[in-house]
Amino acid sequence: MVALTFDDGPGQYTNSILDTLSAYNAHATFFVVGQNIDEETGAVMQRAVGMGCEIGSHTQNHADLVKADADTFRQQIQQADENILKAIGRYPYFLRPPYGDFNDDVRRHVGKPLAFWSVDTKDWKTRNTACTVSAALNNIEDGDVVLMHDIYGETADAVAQIVPSLVQQGYQLVTVSELIQLRFGDQVEPNRTYNYDYFRFQVPPLPA
Repeated sequence: MVALTFDDGPGQYTNSILDTLSAYNAHATFFVVGQNIDEETGAVMQRAVGMGCEIGSHTQNHADLVKADADTFRQQIQQADENILKAIGRYPYFLRPPYGDFNDDVRRHVGKPLAFWSVDTKDWKTRNTACTVSAALNNIEDGDVVLMHDIYGETADAVAQIVPSLVQQGYQLVTVSELIQLRFGDQVEPNRTYNYDYFRFQVPPLPA
């Protein structure tokens, strides 16, 4: 199992990514920025949920929570939660802190499990389809979480290659929640950090 994850949307390329996922009956997790949610992108989020994908929070304005004061911290979480609730009828369960920046205070007070990654494609930096494909597929392992961004056309083009390649290799493409529960046999816990060490070094249960 592998979990593909997408930050910073929803955006103009999210539907294209959903088209690819749908064609292969694949799931993914989208960590959305609350300010990007409107009637049009809300409909895209509803489509994602209807396909079995997962919506997580990436704060309201992509704020660095470590540098935020207490009021800003609460607003960033609560406003994003409310926008997501309006769009899909439920609050997000996971939070992915922008920039991957967190500390013990963030972990304790956010009230959600923190979801990170084990494979960083750096698609935001390269903006290159071939580089993103290589970064996602090279050294991929069972249980990995891949970080991408659904606001770049080059990433959407890369996903059109990544998904069929992984499926051909025998991977199931699942949400972060599904990965934790089905691959590692864990229950998702609030305020817990799910990061590289967890996804790469957690010992999975033996097959039934």
